[in-house]
Amino acid sequence: MQFTFGSYNIITHELDQKLSVQVTSELGEVYLNNNDNRTSDFPNEICFYIKNPTQKPEAKGLKKFTFGDYTFILGINYAGELFLFHSVKLTIGKKLIDGRDTLTLALLKDLKSKLIRA
Repeated sequence: MQFTFGSYNIITHELDQKLSVQVTSELGEVYLNNNDNRTSDFPNEICFYIKNPTQKPEAKGLKKFTFGDYTFILGINYAGELFLFHSVKLTIGKKLIDGRDTLTLALLKDLKSKLIRA
């Protein structure tokens, strides 16, 4: 599925009980902000930014998106960065697909512990 959120294009694909999320923009190349030195108020946020945009993306309020069992919230701050907020019940993987930064969201599995008696 592909949809637009502000100046960003979001491409999602669900496969093998995982959801991949890829972000692009007509304003320039989009990257994950791995070197974010700001203090984060949310432990479950991921920041995307457009490197050298042709124009700065406009700020946009938060909106919730649901794809099957997966839910996340998107928002664009006044600096033009896209934030994705995800549930703490998800594990997040980061990889390159077709040369673009891509997220993989997967539900945490319940680990059953066994009590061992001596």
